[in-house]
Amino acid sequence: MTERLYWLDPYLQQFTATVVSLTEHNGQPAVILDRTAFYPTGGGQPHDRGTLNGIPVVEVIERESDGAILHVLARPLEAREVEGRIDWERRFDHMQQHTGQHILSQAFLRITGAQTVSFHLGEEVVTIDLDQVGFPPTAVEAVEELANRVVLENREVWARFVEAEEAEGLSLRRPPKVEGRIRIVEVADFDRSACGGTHVRRTGEVGPIKIVKLERRGNETRVSFLCGWRALRDYRRKHRLLLESAGSLSVGEAMLPEAIRALQADLKEARKALMALQELYLDLVLPYLEQRVQPASFGEVLTYVWPQLPSGLLPRLARRLSEGRPRLVLLAAGGADGLLIVACGPGVPVDAREVLRRILVRLGLEGGGGRPDYAQAPVSRVDLQALQRALSEAIG
Repeated sequence: MTERLYWLDPYLQQFTATVVSLTEHNGQPAVILDRTAFYPTGGGQPHDRGTLNGIPVVEVIERESDGAILHVLARPLEAREVEGRIDWERRFDHMQQHTGQHILSQAFLRITGAQTVSFHLGEEVVTIDLDQVGFPPTAVEAVEELANRVVLENREVWARFVEAEEAEGLSLRRPPKVEGRIRIVEVADFDRSACGGTHVRRTGEVGPIKIVKLERRGNETRVSFLCGWRALRDYRRKHRLLLESAGSLSVGEAMLPEAIRALQADLKEARKALMALQELYLDLVLPYLEQRVQPASFGEVLTYVWPQLPSGLLPRLARRLSEGRPRLVLLAAGGADGLLIVACGPGVPVDAREVLRRILVRLGLEGGGGRPDYAQAPVSRVDLQALQRALSEAIG
């Protein structure tokens, strides 16, 4: 079995080893070493990356059949003796996040009584799933406060192996999932859990722990959080957005929520005014359009093109002009938000989708869709004369 150097010293960044076996994994070359500092994917923590004799290690897997650790490589390795180098930035990030998870899980247990049922360390965010729902904001803040207090106290963190009988009397927060000797990770006077992952030596190295989201998932709650450098980068990004948003509204950061509420109120009133104006426009334009209706074998037909029209107004016009009568209505508006609509009233013996398709073919466009009685497609920045000709030819 491979000697796991990452358990002996998670801070080890370089090591030497002997190749025990050359193999493959999913068609890629892989090697088994007599010892390794590369952590394999497991327990919610992703694998390490790095190099063996300069060859990138793209994946590290523990083989279930015998516990051997496979180092999947970007290209074949020919040497028998190797020098391994760990991607330290990635390793230390995982150590921060994983130790932070132990602290946060214990904080949730102490403050709310919620037990962590699963853990996932992702590329951008870390999550734990809790066996409770409905956490009030005050409780979440208390959990975060306790977790960061433990970090600032810079408590010692250590790992050790114990026999199963001894583990039963250790009051582990998380019971072991393996048999035989069990690896215990302990945060001094705070948390004790069975774990095979890599961890920092003291809690101060975890850095800030920040909960960023709670999401209910059935009878469980998924908590997304960040630790250390991830938390700092997240704060920096959000603070920059806060300053930019406040600056764009010419207010201080503390006044930003009030300024946004004021803008929302103004927008609501502006939408009401716009709706009223659009209704007035409809009342004025509908009689004019009715005068442009032409007779057809099945009833009536109407085509009209606007250089530009506010979004949402064209569909309302098409429905009003086609409802309750055997009339084919072809309306279009140009501009950046240009739109083409084909609407068929009752008794019109054509499919609006087919008429729309023929028009788009003439314009060299595609897309859109709808129902047999109503279809539409975007036609932004189309030549208005070409659009008018295409509509006329479609009913010719």
